[in-house]
Amino acid sequence: MTDLPEDRVWARHRRRTGAVLIVGAGAVGGFLAEELARIGFSPLRLVDPDTLAVENLMRHPLGAPALGQPKAPALAEKIRRDFPPCDAIGHHADFLELPAHQQRSLVGGADVVVAATDSAACQRHVNRVALAVGKPAVYPAVWVDPRIRDAEVGEILWVLPGRRTPCYECAAAFRRATADTQAARGARVDIQLVALATAQVVTALAHPDDDRSAILDPQRTAIYLHGLTPTSPGVRATFPTTGLSSQNVRVPFPSPPCPACRGWRHVASSPASATVGTGGRPGDDRGCGWPVLAAIVLCIVVLFVVSLTHGTPR
Repeated sequence: MTDLPEDRVWARHRRRTGAVLIVGAGAVGGFLAEELARIGFSPLRLVDPDTLAVENLMRHPLGAPALGQPKAPALAEKIRRDFPPCDAIGHHADFLELPAHQQRSLVGGADVVVAATDSAACQRHVNRVALAVGKPAVYPAVWVDPRIRDAEVGEILWVLPGRRTPCYECAAAFRRATADTQAARGARVDIQLVALATAQVVTALAHPDDDRSAILDPQRTAIYLHGLTPTSPGVRATFPTTGLSSQNVRVPFPSPPCPACRGWRHVASSPASATVGTGGRPGDDRGCGWPVLAAIVLCIVVLFVVSLTHGTPR
């Protein structure tokens, strides 16, 4: 077998697709990092405080030789070895414990930020830093609920800065209507499905003027994925058919101002945020049209009264 010239093998990868920061190098973050390297993203920066344990092996891209090693540096080394054009660096650290200037530097150096941790506090903090620096962010996870199989349903929330979409904290009340989310639990195949879909969302956010961005709907910023498994009774209302399927779901701005992005339901700070609906349940597409309807009715009543007052008898 003849070896292909390196230039031909890596030509498409030398066309840099963008820089990505991934906070959390567990199952979802790990498979996502590999997929982004395949697509051509570079540089990749990975941040994770954990080491690879035996219980991680069944659902992580790193194998037994990496046991006991820090996940982020070991994964970055694997990516550099498997995809040489990708500049991958792993930081063995808790993002929450990094100095504020380093947090902002990591986020500011990325075109897209991904938070795939199992810490709600860390997810919220990444959200706030991304909003402050003005970077789009993605929050992939899998649902954890006793009524459904582990990793049967994946969730990908994406956020644009500037209150153009609801942020991670805006979605907190919305999520109470669904299952809790975690960064990595369940079957490897379903976790990889979430990672593959997340890679497409990251690509769309990194290239908003490209045809690839058409998969994103600014009014439906959460994507639900059902894996290749029979549908559990707990999610049949959301996924009535068995097997692989997805839904783009409307996430509402909250009624009180969000403590993170200051976006809220009744006063839109931008044209895009004004179009986001206010339904409090997954899939609720009802908008906030009642004030407009009330204004129209009021105008009709006023015009009717004026016509009665100033009309001429026949």
